Amino acid sequence: MLQRWRNKKNALIWLVCLFMSLTIAGKVLAFGEGAQGPDVYAVQGMLKSLGYFQGQINGYYGPDTANGVRVFQKANGLPPTGAVDDQTLQAILWAYGNLKIPKKPAPAPGPMPPKPGPPPQEKPPGLMPEEQQMIDLINKARSEAGLSPLAVDLELSKVARLKSQDMTDKDYFSHDSPTYGSPFDMMKRFGIRYRTAGENIACNQNAESAHQALMNSEGHRANILSRDFTHIGIGIVEGGPCGKMFTQQFTAK
Repeated sequence: MLQRWRNKKNALIWLVCLFMSLTIAGKVLAFGEGAQGPDVYAVQGMLKSLGYFQGQINGYYGPDTANGVRVFQKANGLPPTGAVDDQTLQAILWAYGNLKIPKKPAPAPGPMPPKPGPPPQEKPPGLMPEEQQMIDLINKARSEAGLSPLAVDLELSKVARLKSQDMTDKDYFSHDSPTYGSPFDMMKRFGIRYRTAGENIACNQNAESAHQALMNSEGHRANILSRDFTHIGIGIVEGGPCGKMFTQQFTAK
């Protein structure tokens, strides 16, 4: 299974490199529904890693692929044609190349206190059932990886909900908010103190599908399974092009 995954990953990397060379040469042609082949396979793989495509990576450009491309185009200010042209392809390549959001330490005066362990997991008040479901899925994945569970930070969950609501209201999909700035700026604005922080976002129909999409993305999975983080906030809001907006914010106190 591991060798098979590596082969798929190597094939996708090779196809991305091929796309980049074709883009530089200015020879990429638009393609859309009904197309098939390695170019479609590469686009499906990149969109799945970015959380825009939930279908099967099979190299066939069907309605699910067109919808994923359309959502990506709309989120990135491109004409929502559902077809891949040069501009859309370059935007996908750029987003895929910058997939993992870096962790940014916050300045802290004085000596750093010892790293606390997460408290026992209890279902705190203030979480919606689907938010709790996503936290349970995350902590199950961490347990299977031999990691400690993340403690729920209700104040951080409020910030995560505001981010999801902002993406829904302002019709965008990005870590950088036109209202609040970067995730780190937003946390500081609402008084969240941390030593290290990170954020995952997803556009999907339900918590389980969103969790699987994030776990299939190397950068997002790295946040979920990071040993550095101790706390989490989840914000899920109805709306957006996929049905619901999901924001996961991680901190180490």
